[in-house]
Formats: sequence, structure tokens, C-alpha cells
Amino acid sequence: MKHKIIIAITFIFSAYMALGQNSVLIENAANKSIRSKTTSPFGAGSLSNLVSNVSVSSFFKEGVNGKIELQGKFNNRLSGGLTIDQKISKNSKVATPIDLTGISPGTTVKINFQKMFWKPSFKMSDAEVAALNIVTHAYEARKGLATNQAGLLEISKNGTDDEKKAAAEAFSKISFKEPAFINIDFGFTKTSFSYTTDSFSLKESKDDFVTPTLTISLIKILGKGFNVTGYAAISYNYSESYTSADDVTFTMPFGTSNNYYTSTLAFSVPKKETSHNVKVEFRKNLFTKNSNNFAISPSIILGINSKKLSMFLPVYFIKAADDKGKLISGLQGGVRLGYTTSTESGKVSNFKNGFIAQLIISQPLDFLSKL
Repeated sequence: MKHKIIIAITFIFSAYMALGQNSVLIENAANKSIRSKTTSPFGAGSLSNLVSNVSVSSFFKEGVNGKIELQGKFNNRLSGGLTIDQKISKNSKVATPIDLTGISPGTTVKINFQKMFWKPSFKMSDAEVAALNIVTHAYEARKGLATNQAGLLEISKNGTDDEKKAAAEAFSKISFKEPAFINIDFGFTKTSFSYTTDSFSLKESKDDFVTPTLTISLIKILGKGFNVTGYAAISYNYSESYTSADDVTFTMPFGTSNNYYTSTLAFSVPKKETSHNVKVEFRKNLFTKNSNNFAISPSIILGINSKKLSMFLPVYFIKAADDKGKLISGLQGGVRLGYTTSTESGKVSNFKNGFIAQLIISQPLDFLSKL
């Protein structure tokens, strides 16, 4: 009798462990699908990139910026990273994408933490789970993979006929709603200004300012099963920034000669501004062709206290991912078009004055692909 009880307990424990292990495999499969289908070149999306990358963007009339995103996973459901954004051309005037979070010259450094909330359910018996676990481990052993490293998507594509059949049956018995994320992004921007407050001597003053920004985003992945089609998101942003007065050109005599020279300076101390903004974004993956994903990500940003409204339409061209969820090596990119105007009556900007454009080129960092 005791012997039978021990056998029963051992079987139940093995089945429970198999269920837990395959739960990890299911999460890995979901993460890989999200990882490859929600990437936003230059990190302009509400959902933080799950892939480290370096990118360069050119803003129409505003100069060139470079950005590096270092992203890593703490576990399957928690990720985070560091972002550094720096102007890289002499004529650059902005350090972050032009939106209602502020237009700030200089260097922006941000850290972010992103948490996934997900609850898959399995309509599988203990025996079926145990059988799937055997198939999974057999595939990993044949491919030289560590335990729990093979996802069901990978097995369904590269396994033997029996393994593909087992993976397909497992997929048919998995029931879950697409995951949701909360992303918290906190950073600082350092800006430098040259100005004068003395119209007689034109003595130049230089000041540095460090201003904070905080963004909290709620994101819901869209799709059916592992077929991720995009996401919907709402974000709140708080930011501080300093703006310089318009430049004034002064003409002054040069010494005791009859010659003159000109000096261009901002007249008055930079003005501090505080912004509260709400953003709604809808990401939609359109189609895949020749290993390239095409996506659009329209968004609307409302400046609550600034009384401004911005609308953006990014179009992304992104390389597909391999079976391990790693983006195929090659340049990513896109075009980000936008329009900003005042919400106050009688102050609506015409299209020419409110239009902005951004060209983006991005490259995944292969040596960080295991993070």
C-alpha cells in the first residue's frame, strides 16, 4: 500500500513539475513572439524594446541624434534597461523625439523597468503534460540545447513529424489572453544655455540645467494566441524642461576702428516649463515580406497644461526573427511623421508650421542578444 502511495505521489509530482516546465516554455514562446513583433526603432513606442540596439535619427530642420538602448531580462516577466540619447551633429537642437515631452538639447539618460502580467491556462491532463515534457526534452537533447530552452514554436517548425504533431496538439490545448505590460521610464536631460541679460555690455552667461522626466505606460498585447499583431497603450508623462528666449543679433563697434561685428545671443534667462501629457498609441503589424515586418504605430499626445496636441504616424521596416526569437541581423528603420498644434481656440497651427518628420536607422546589438 505504501509502495503504491509513493508511486502515485511521484507521478503527481512529476506531472506538476512538467506542467511548470512547460509553463516556462509557453512563456518563452510568447516572449519571443512579442520580442520580434513589437520592436520600435529609436525606442519611440510605449512598449520598451526587448532587444538592445543602436540607432541614428535625422529630424527635419532639427539635426541628427544618436541613441543606444541596452536591454536585458531579470526573468521571463521582468525586464529593464538603460537608454542614452545624444545629439551628434553641430546643428542638432533636440535630444529626444519631438513630442510633448519637451524639446531639449543635450544628453538624455533614462532607465526603465517593464513587467509582464500573464496567466495562461492548460486544458491538458497530467499524462498529456508528462508526454509533452518527454518530447520537449528529446528535442533539446538532439539539438544540444539546455533544459527548457526550446519553445513550442521552435519545435513545431524544426522538430520531427512526431514532435511537430505533439507541439500542435499542445498549442490547441493552451488557453490564454494576450499579456499586458506596465512600463516605468525615468530619466534626466542635461541642457546648456548661453544668454545675456545686460543689453549694454552684452556679457554672456552660461548655465547648465538637469531636468527629470517620468513616464508610466499600460500596454495590452493584441493578437490571437502566439500571433502577435500589435498592441494598444496609454501613457502618462511628467517632464520638466528649460526653453531659451529667441536669439537677438547685436551690431557693435570693433575697438576704436570704424569696423563693426555682430553677436547673436538669447536675451533673458531660460524659462522653466513643466508638462503633464497623456498619450494613446495603437501599434499594428501590417504584413511580412521577404523576412521584413512592416508596421504602423499611430499615436495622439495631449499636453494637459501646455494646451498642445501632437499626432504621429510612424512607419517601421523591421527584420523578422529567427526561431530563437533573435532579430535577423540587418538594419531596421522607419519614418516618423507628425503634426503639433495648440488646442486653444484661434491658435491652430497650419500644416507647414506644425509638421515634423524623423528618419530612423537602427541596428540590433548582436553581442547583447542573450541579455
